[in-house]
Amino acid sequence: MARIWHNARPRKIAALIWLTLNKGLPVGTWLQTMGLQSTYKGCDQGLPESAQHCLLDCPPAQNAWNAFRSTWEVWEAPNRISITWPFILLGEAVFEEEDDPPDLQRYHTGGFTYKQQPLDIFRSFFLYYLWSERCRKHFDGQYSLKRVLLQSWEATTEVGMATWKAIRSSRQDRSQDKQLDIERAFRAEWVHGHIFGEGEAAISLHLLPPLYFLNFSND
Repeated sequence: MARIWHNARPRKIAALIWLTLNKGLPVGTWLQTMGLQSTYKGCDQGLPESAQHCLLDCPPAQNAWNAFRSTWEVWEAPNRISITWPFILLGEAVFEEEDDPPDLQRYHTGGFTYKQQPLDIFRSFFLYYLWSERCRKHFDGQYSLKRVLLQSWEATTEVGMATWKAIRSSRQDRSQDKQLDIERAFRAEWVHGHIFGEGEAAISLHLLPPLYFLNFSND
């Protein structure tokens, strides 16, 4: 449960993940269990709309996660991670090395520490906005992958700035050495991960996302 409801993840994102894990997301298969008929046509494969099909397996979702993979250079993440159901929900994946069994090479974006926290937050927002676009397509026929990328970037940087402000505003509650350790840990992932720049006196937000977000040919 702590993997879902940790403090860095907004409650609306945690609720979406919790609903998905507990088979409560209102997709086609869920509607059928309620005695209702789903009219959503997200793709032309003719398969029942389960949560996994909707958010991972159908062609629009696969295109979205391929775009997500293209952002890994920004987050300095391993580039051989497989996009799997456990990864998109909980940030857990297996990647293969030539000389090691895949099950020994585990990579966690976690969220418990600052280690890879930006990627975990971005992945969570990406899942949320992907679901939002699915709903938008259902109700008015519009779908924009570029919008998913840009909204996820904006939301992630807002979380980062809020975290930095909280670290700075509560510095009087801890020793100077502890405060320096916390600030150093934050910079290690957010500044060196190209999410923020560092000005003369403080962390500053990179307002624009990577150029390929803006130039992404969508949809």
